[in-house]
Amino acid sequence: MTMTLRDEQISENVMNLVGSGLLATTQANSARAWPPVMIRDFIRTHDTQTLDVDASATIGYVADCLSSSPSASIAIYDDEDTFLGIAVDEDAMALIKRDGVSALDYPIIEAVQRNRPVCSITDSPFVVLNIMRNEGWDRVGVSEHGKMIGVLHRRHLVSFVDN
Repeated sequence: MTMTLRDEQISENVMNLVGSGLLATTQANSARAWPPVMIRDFIRTHDTQTLDVDASATIGYVADCLSSSPSASIAIYDDEDTFLGIAVDEDAMALIKRDGVSALDYPIIEAVQRNRPVCSITDSPFVVLNIMRNEGWDRVGVSEHGKMIGVLHRRHLVSFVDN
């Protein structure tokens, strides 16, 4: 699998965030020296489903889509096809719990966590897990060729890294 320019940029950003010293220690502890473990290995072992929706889609529509699969996620884009953020089941449910049934008519953009990190399929699960821990995120988005293909939960990464 070849890396696209977007994948290379994301990987470079991750390297800049965590530094090369951390990468050397995490790769030394890796159980598989070559080929290196990458997020794409994890994505293949866990079914993920990502639906691309417009920012005006309702919470009710998104909640219905998210209920179809426990690992489903929603990638929200604006009218110019600019990525705005990721919505997962907990985001929609928090708004429904707060505002009740009326929240089902809200646009999904109200529930989106806009600063949720996105990694590339070519990034190391060890690095991504460390970023999640340091930044306090329980889930990160995964992109391939500039499009969202899924969301990884911290508990799934931990079990994958432990195995």
